[in-house]
Amino acid sequence: MQRLCIYPKEAASLLKVGERQAQRIFKSIRKEINKKKRQFITVKEFSEYKGVDELDVLNALNKLYN
Repeated sequence: MQRLCIYPKEAASLLKVGERQAQRIFKSIRKEINKKKRQFITVKEFSEYKGVDELDVLNALNKLYN
């Protein structure tokens, strides 16, 4: 299954940080790419910001739910 967006709670699990820290990371991503507060962050945007391969993020998300 191909994912479109990622949520702070999922990012917290992937990055091994608290949910609040993940929310701060998402806030930084939104600021950098000029998104509004309630707009979603895509897996592609997240992976580019963190400097990891998009496919690796998708695989890790699939492992969280399988």
